[in-house]
Amino acid sequence: MNKIHLQKEAQHGTPQFRFQAFSQRDTCGQYFAPYHWHDEAEFLYVTEGSITLRTETSTKILSAGQVSFINPGTAHALFGNSVISHHYALVFGLELLSFAQYDVCQNRYLEPLFSGKLMFPPGDSFDPDTSAKIGQFIAQAEQLYQNTDPAVPAPLSIKIILLQILEILFSKQAFLSSGDNARWKSSEEYSLRPVFEYIKQHYQERITLEQLSSRLHMNKNYFCKFFKQKVGKTSFSYLNEYRINQAAALLLTTNAPITEIAMDTGFDNMSYFIRQFKHCKGCTPSAFRKMEHPGAVPIV
Repeated sequence: MNKIHLQKEAQHGTPQFRFQAFSQRDTCGQYFAPYHWHDEAEFLYVTEGSITLRTETSTKILSAGQVSFINPGTAHALFGNSVISHHYALVFGLELLSFAQYDVCQNRYLEPLFSGKLMFPPGDSFDPDTSAKIGQFIAQAEQLYQNTDPAVPAPLSIKIILLQILEILFSKQAFLSSGDNARWKSSEEYSLRPVFEYIKQHYQERITLEQLSSRLHMNKNYFCKFFKQKVGKTSFSYLNEYRINQAAALLLTTNAPITEIAMDTGFDNMSYFIRQFKHCKGCTPSAFRKMEHPGAVPIV
């Protein structure tokens, strides 16, 4: 079987430079980045259309011109919210910002961030000028990340840009104290992470409502309401989208027959698989495979 693993707590970038940047365009309104979490911080900037950012405690519609910040360890997912959308994402380890020489910058600004005493703000409520300035920095960092010219000091420039974003946030007194994050901490008792982890490990198999609800020791009816309240869709709608996302990645990265891919991603009925694929990706699996630039790049 062809299985794609979504690595929990996977590190981005390299040990020498823990930084990765993404430019994600969706042209069919079905963008889907399944729930995941990592040790790094993540900065988002929407340049076109809108996307939905969900964590376990909040749901935000991020529209063109808005930025958002995701703190390390926060389970989150992104969903398409408009027919066409584009956003940048920067994912990096906070230690990337550290200085070898311990100074007032390290002590006053960076250490509270590294230790979790300070948390990144949501960011989506910034005034347009602040959002635009931070957004331009995020876009520049992504473009530098893609630059392969050895004469360009991209890692140095990226680090400077990240520090400039921090400078803006500190000047705006935008950081939250960890006490302001108490609601997020208390919610861990009711986290859906065991369910997301179970789906990741078993999506190729038959999954029942009893299996999902038992991850949280809930009865089926309460689990259904709880999951929809947290995620905005039913558990099986989410499961189908997860499976289709895995299938889309296999279509683009392997030559396996479509029937085999359907079976390998948990579908035992081809007509149902094709219907679900068209619903999620806006076209048939065969048409998706032939696309030079798919509308929604699979996130696995």
